[in-house]
Amino acid sequence: MRNPLAVLAPRRFGSAPVVAPVPGPRRVPAPDTLPAVEFLEHGCGVEGGDSAPEVSVRGIDPRNDRGAVVASVHLAARPGGPCANTVEELLAVARPGDYRVRRLTFDVRALDAVLADRGGRAVLEQLVAAPADRVTNAVFRAAVGREGSEEQPGDLDCDVRVVGDGDSVAGRCRVDLGRARLTITPLLTGSERLARRLAEARARPRDRAVRRCLEHALAVELTSRPLDALISLHPDAPACDVPVR
Repeated sequence: MRNPLAVLAPRRFGSAPVVAPVPGPRRVPAPDTLPAVEFLEHGCGVEGGDSAPEVSVRGIDPRNDRGAVVASVHLAARPGGPCANTVEELLAVARPGDYRVRRLTFDVRALDAVLADRGGRAVLEQLVAAPADRVTNAVFRAAVGREGSEEQPGDLDCDVRVVGDGDSVAGRCRVDLGRARLTITPLLTGSERLARRLAEARARPRDRAVRRCLEHALAVELTSRPLDALISLHPDAPACDVPVR
């Protein structure tokens, strides 16, 4: 009978078997700031927390990877201030303090085409792999941080409405002003901190706390950003006239 062990190669004494190293999972460090600390560091939300806008960033968590929705901007009007029924009227009559952003919702997946046009997709992937890399951060912001063209202002389509307390469904009245253009890319790349928060959120898409750090950082920037720098007239979509309440 043939020895079944005869097919094995003879083992040399004193030599250890060669084992190929198994690469470990890529570990992305957690953000250096906990959620909600952005407000405390910048003096927002300590007094009069209602002044801090609510920001919702969609399209990061794959578990909620539904179809992209149109971005929306909810505004709150100052009592006794001017009334607007269209986006054009809003931008024409609004002065600092007349309107403030109460809620901003947008989908980061809609920005992929914008980043590709500006040559920032590949750099963003490098930044996602190392969110703390300041050199890659600077290269990314320089590539995509410029304003859009004059022919097509803003980056994304958005719906603009004014909300407030009143006699309506659920005690909330709403005036739809129509379609506008949202300038969001310069907001995301306005500082090294914001670009890092975006990279951290994409590096840890299932971590809700990391995404909240990005949303809080954006909310802080919105408190000092003028309205006409956030939204602009849409070149194609007509405004929606709503009777004055």
